[in-house]
Amino acid sequence: MKQRLPQLAIVYFKGLAMGAADVVPGVSGGTIALITHIYERLIRAVDTISVRLILGLFTPKRKEAWEKLDGSFLLALFLGIITSIVLLSGGITWLLKNHPIPLWAFFFGLILGSALILKKSISTWNLTNVISIIAGIVVAFGVGLISPSAASDNLLYLFFCGMLVVIAMILPGISGAFILILLGAYSTALETVEQLKTLALEGVIVFLVMASGGLVGLKLFSKLLRWLFTHHKNIILAAMTGFLLGSLYKVWPWKQVIEYYTNSSGEKTPLKTISVLPSFSDTSDHFIAALIAFLLGGIILFILEYFSKASPNE
Repeated sequence: MKQRLPQLAIVYFKGLAMGAADVVPGVSGGTIALITHIYERLIRAVDTISVRLILGLFTPKRKEAWEKLDGSFLLALFLGIITSIVLLSGGITWLLKNHPIPLWAFFFGLILGSALILKKSISTWNLTNVISIIAGIVVAFGVGLISPSAASDNLLYLFFCGMLVVIAMILPGISGAFILILLGAYSTALETVEQLKTLALEGVIVFLVMASGGLVGLKLFSKLLRWLFTHHKNIILAAMTGFLLGSLYKVWPWKQVIEYYTNSSGEKTPLKTISVLPSFSDTSDHFIAALIAFLLGGIILFILEYFSKASPNE
């Protein structure tokens, strides 16, 4: 499939948005792909990848293999994702530490806006779809109640984390970063990105291990996901809308910590929290800043969705 440069630039910017979503806990890159109208193409392209086609890139028929892989699309998209992750990882870490309430409010606005946009994609409503959306809410809410695991630096465990996080990243409504938090590997992943910037050996090794796990998970899951979208699209969209709505509890900005654990750096880190209502009189609750951040998250998402509809169909 021949690609024009402006189209590839649009795909790259959509990759930037996906990467930004994948960095933050509670937001799904798959959701961004869906509302920007490249999701099914992405799943189709990933499912097409095979050893035969990859080897074909090193033969005289490389152009044909590249087109079958939809290589220009995948390259532009993943360059955008990687760029965003590398540029934003340090900033997100700083914001989570210094301005957590407005940041989580921004995430809350993104997720709620994603659910409203995703709901519009469901062409028909029936009892099965209603059950699917309720099931999605229950599952996501239940996952949000799970306490994060203590971090592990075991390479085999990190390979397994890589598999799960990539599956979560391509599922609209399920956050890859959130899965990393539950598995206790979120801080390890952020540290790895920072180490990659200096080409530190430890960071390179961890990245290769997690990336290998991600490639395995992506290939194994893409075929199933493509089949589900082909045969049960409305049911899947309803379930994913439920996932988004159910995950709102986890990203609620105001939390009360009820249990801590000591991380690998010797710092006390929240382990269990409960959601609480903000105090309008307590300046430490940053209610006005959180409200602005919430509205900003929703507005950005709807603008992104609007311009994606206006752009040529991917």
